[in-house]
Amino acid sequence: MSRFSNVFLTVLKEADDRDLERAAMEASLDDGTNPADFDVDLTPSGDVDEVADAMSRQNQKNLQTIQHWIQETSKFLDFLNSESPTSIQSTLANATPDTIMDRMKSAEQRKIARVASDLASFKEALKGYLAQGNSSPALRGV
Repeated sequence: MSRFSNVFLTVLKEADDRDLERAAMEASLDDGTNPADFDVDLTPSGDVDEVADAMSRQNQKNLQTIQHWIQETSKFLDFLNSESPTSIQSTLANATPDTIMDRMKSAEQRKIARVASDLASFKEALKGYLAQGNSSPALRGV
């Protein structure tokens, strides 16, 4: 019984504190100011379905943005490091000896490979977020 009475007394004390806070707030207002203007209604306004629809639309927009980033990242990866003869790595690998491209090849190939590796890793992370967004309602709008 003492545990219940302690909880009950705590609730009463908190209610008294709220009353004291309200009285202090009302006393601090200028003359002619309505204290009710500062009350906050914590009940949700609007239709819950409207909110869910808006969140769903936002989620779809976010997923489309991520999909666009994946596509653009893939294009840049191909430009940077692919078997295509026009990629930077292929061009440098096939450089004529004793040219500026040959000097660039020896100085920059490791950097290009590292950047391409990091970019490929980032692309895979984006794919993971895309998969999570498609399957998890908890991530909608996040």
